[in-house]
Amino acid sequence: MEQADIVIIGAGIVGLAIAREISRTRTAEIILIEQHPYFGAETSSRNSEVIHAGMYYPYDSLKAQFCVRGNRLLYELCEQNQLPYKKTGKMIVASGPEETAKVEALFQQGNENGVPGLSMLNARQINELEPAIRAQCALLSPETGLLDAHRLMQFYEAQAIANGVLIAYQNKVVDFRKQTDGYKIKVADESGETLEILSPVIINSAGLNSDKIAALVGIDIDRFHYKIHYCKGEYFNIANRHAGKIKHLIYPVPTSYSLGIHTRLRLDGTLALGPNAIYIDEIDYKVDLRNQAEFYKSVKEFLPFLEYNDLTPEMAGVRSKLQGPGDEFRDFVIRDESDKGFPGLINLIGIDSPGLTSAPAIAELVADLL
Repeated sequence: MEQADIVIIGAGIVGLAIAREISRTRTAEIILIEQHPYFGAETSSRNSEVIHAGMYYPYDSLKAQFCVRGNRLLYELCEQNQLPYKKTGKMIVASGPEETAKVEALFQQGNENGVPGLSMLNARQINELEPAIRAQCALLSPETGLLDAHRLMQFYEAQAIANGVLIAYQNKVVDFRKQTDGYKIKVADESGETLEILSPVIINSAGLNSDKIAALVGIDIDRFHYKIHYCKGEYFNIANRHAGKIKHLIYPVPTSYSLGIHTRLRLDGTLALGPNAIYIDEIDYKVDLRNQAEFYKSVKEFLPFLEYNDLTPEMAGVRSKLQGPGDEFRDFVIRDESDKGFPGLINLIGIDSPGLTSAPAIAELVADLL
């Protein structure tokens, strides 16, 4: 049986950030377990790569706190380590009085959350900044931007390894039990060979499987509302003839469970649309071509230059949401489970958007919890 001081389950953006943070602040035997052959194989590599600012989330929620702090930490990290990024700014656009009221509410929410630099724009001001789009008013967030998620995860991985973290790729957790002296985890590699690891501290950062890991050790995920709902998001590319036509990220008013289909800017100036939000029962990364009409219709109001045939399928991702269809807002779950009888177990469950932006701030909290 292998021994470790800390075991982290899941090498997505959050698990990697945690591995880097705790390995640079303490001397410990740390093992990071990942079922896939490489990091970020699920949600972390299938998203908009946006550095969010924090205006969407209720005041004092973990999502609001970590998004605002993570925004600053990510820009510092990218600048100090020559990681590619661009502070593009974002407009949340509105047409009509109902949408305008929602955008103004986001402006107020952002100010309460401490998001810097927010301002409201009228139609003339929008036209001066983005002549190719159309809207009556917009919330401008200058601190929103883009990064290269793969390069960021590559940086976290390299830093963690340099600090002595052992990363066990292609190892899936198949059993997880509480012992008198900690926790015993059984993992199986790609050939089916198993290995047991004993550790006093387990950090469950398993993303789409985080609820299953919690259930394995004996936590009642229904009682504590830890059940993950899969929410699929598809993306469609915009024809390259429109590359460079807009400079800011352009978002519609959000829905109750997503930020809405928006323009996805890439660092090279090319464009895409997405994601939509579809609750599914099984993980599925196929793009349904029948949804092209929905994408086109949803953005044509504020992207008048777009033609239906400008869209081609790109990719899909799946969010790990605690908020199910019709549910109210659900915050991140990041907690030491000692009060449930599991000392040394830290669960991170329902880390959906703004998980990428929040990753460095979440890592700080986990280090503090240890």
